Amino acid sequence: MAAKTSLLFTLRLIPVISAMLARRGIAAAPLLDEAGVPLDAMRGEITAPLARVQAFMERAAAALGTDLFGLELSRAMPSGSYGVAEFVVRSAPTIGDSLRLLCELSPLINPISNMRFVPGDDGGASFHYAVGSERDMLGVHLNEFSIAYIVRQFEAIQGSPMPLVRAWFAHARASNADAVAQHFGCSVRFQAPDCGFAVTADVLALPTRTGDPVLLKFLYEQARAQLARSGELDIVTHLARVLETRLSTTALGSDEVARSMAMTPRTLQRRLAAAGTSFREVLAHVRARRRSELLGSGMSELAIARHLGFSDVRAMRRSLDD
Repeated sequence: MAAKTSLLFTLRLIPVISAMLARRGIAAAPLLDEAGVPLDAMRGEITAPLARVQAFMERAAAALGTDLFGLELSRAMPSGSYGVAEFVVRSAPTIGDSLRLLCELSPLINPISNMRFVPGDDGGASFHYAVGSERDMLGVHLNEFSIAYIVRQFEAIQGSPMPLVRAWFAHARASNADAVAQHFGCSVRFQAPDCGFAVTADVLALPTRTGDPVLLKFLYEQARAQLARSGELDIVTHLARVLETRLSTTALGSDEVARSMAMTPRTLQRRLAAAGTSFREVLAHVRARRRSELLGSGMSELAIARHLGFSDVRAMRRSLDD
């Protein structure tokens, strides 16, 4: 099992994993509970300690009877799951441009990710993916999922399989190394310093089928704005993301939200205070931002109030306009 870590990891995969398990008659909830991951994860994005996420992935793989779980998950994950960063990558003119933009915008995919585009002397390049100082990075299943999903998306925008010169992973693999190499169509190294792959100059120059300069400009501006906002301390970003997914529910109390983030209410309060804010301030900010977006869409104030978790318009105005 991967070493324990205090890193917080943002995961969007659990609804897809739950569906994979359900098709085999396996319930995801007990596996989440055993790993210490909040059951809220079954509804969408979750932020939790990386060690708990890894424990859940290992339990899910064991329940499905596969040690190629990451590769299977990469095929099941819907395209577009990573939002604006993924759509920017799809709109770029060439594969090389797409790879560079993916690295630039990687904090939008996960705040703790570090993706690098490294040009080679021969005109080719290598893509590197690392997470903090974790020796095995995200562990076998998430490592292989991450690289396989990225390669799959590039194949989609290219319109054909993307030939790799080689691929590598930070984790060790005791079995099925040949199956991993067959999946990627190249030689694969394990126990490398990070995860990634290399491509030739010809691949970098390939045009994308989905390239669109006008759309790219618009999406890139949106992505840069999101990056600028994500410069806040991680705890604020994590809390805002959790609140955004819960706005239309009644589960907006600080105790409930703290538990969904796999921490105690006191810990959440302390970390927010260290960031110079409070739970109430972050919730008000998220609500105000969402109200502004919904007003622009033409939604009525009553419908907006209910969407934001208020009993009526008066309560919304009293909370957000005072």
